[in-house]
Amino acid sequence: MKVAWVVTGAGHFLKECLEIIEKNKDKIDLFLSSAGIEVIKMYKYGDFLERRDINIVKDYKSSSPSCGAFAAGRYDLLVIAPATSNTVAKCALGIADSLPSNLFSQAGKSKVPILVLPSDVSPRIESLTPTGRKIMVYPRPVDLQHLRTLKTFPGVGVVNNLRELEDCLRFYL
Repeated sequence: MKVAWVVTGAGHFLKECLEIIEKNKDKIDLFLSSAGIEVIKMYKYGDFLERRDINIVKDYKSSSPSCGAFAAGRYDLLVIAPATSNTVAKCALGIADSLPSNLFSQAGKSKVPILVLPSDVSPRIESLTPTGRKIMVYPRPVDLQHLRTLKTFPGVGVVNNLRELEDCLRFYL
């Protein structure tokens, strides 16, 4: 089993997702979009990743050779976690103009299962800033609507929390 895991520009759930990736690093290739690279730097997790010997694919292009890896059968699962509301919206609307949304599109076209952990999962979320301060985030109704739409896609599992993500990963790994 080989997993392509994409980190977008979301900070919510980021640390926990990186810890899950570390535990399963022999089965996961970590894809970082430009926004993913930015958020890793903001939260100061770059050293964490380097010390863990995780295979990282840094890709600044939305339509790249890595997108074709799904059709080639190199990956058995795509995970987008944490997923920003922007990425969720693009995926729900069929827009493939960024690395995460293009990987989502290509995985779907190749019938590769997809797991998504959105950062905006409910109308009210407590999150941490890069400095560790707790803040409240209130996703817009349109963000929650895109999430509901994404849940209707065949082959796509949308999870609401880290426990659900880990439970699904146990099934695949």
